[in-house]
Amino acid sequence: MGNRMNGEREGMPSGILALIILIGSYILMRFVISPPLPSALTNFFMLFVIVGVLIHITLEDGRIEEFLDFISFRSRLHPIYNVIRWTVFIMIPFFVTYQVYSAVKISYAPPGELFQPHVTPPEWVVGFKVPEWASDPATWGRGLIAEGKIYYENHCAPCHGKEADGRGPEARVLIYPIPPTNFKDPGAIAQLPLSYVYWRVKEGGVRDRQFMSSMPAWEEEMDDEEIWKTIMYMYTKAGVKPRTW
Repeated sequence: MGNRMNGEREGMPSGILALIILIGSYILMRFVISPPLPSALTNFFMLFVIVGVLIHITLEDGRIEEFLDFISFRSRLHPIYNVIRWTVFIMIPFFVTYQVYSAVKISYAPPGELFQPHVTPPEWVVGFKVPEWASDPATWGRGLIAEGKIYYENHCAPCHGKEADGRGPEARVLIYPIPPTNFKDPGAIAQLPLSYVYWRVKEGGVRDRQFMSSMPAWEEEMDDEEIWKTIMYMYTKAGVKPRTW
C-alpha cells in the first residue's frame, strides 16, 4: 500500500470511482431513464447507492486509506484526479443549494384545463346528416351488422380488439401517447354521436394535434357504406348506443 501512496497509483483511485458511480447513477435515474424517476424516488435510490459505495470502500484497509487521501486537503493524487476532485467539491454546495431552492420555491402555474377525452371535431361534423338507414340503431339489421363485423375485424380489431375493449394484439405498442380506445368504456363512443364516429373512422387520427392519435384514416380502404356498417357492429359489440347532439 505504501508504494501506491508514495508513487504512481495503480488504476483508478477509489474516490474517483465512487464519484463516477454516484454521479452516473443520478444522471441515469434523472435524465436517461424514460420517463425519468421523480426526485423523491431518485433520492431514495441514491441512498442505497451511497451505502453500497461506502460498503465497498470499507471492505479493505487499502481502500479506506485511499479514500481518506482522496478527501484530504493534502491529497497525493495525480494532478488530473486532483482537478476532478476539486471541481466536484466546489460544485457540491451549489448542487445542494439548488436542490433546496427547488424544493421550497413558490411556483405560480395557471389553472389546469378540464380534461377533454375527445378531439374537437370540425364544424361539418356537427351538421352532418347521417344516412337514414344508419341513423337509428333500432333499425340496424343483423345482415348489416354481420357485414360490419368483417370490416371491423379486418381493420379495427388489431388495435381495438375483437371484443372492442382496446386490447388488440397491436395495442401493446400503441400505449403512448394515447392507447387504442376501449369502446365498452361508458366515456368512449357511448358519449359520441354517429356523425362524430363516422368522421373519426373516415379521417383517422393522424392529423390529430390534440392527442396525437396513431389511428389511420380508413377513407381509402373503405367506402362510406362499409364505414357505416363497421360503426354498427362497433356499437353492437360494445353493447352501447350513440348519443344525439
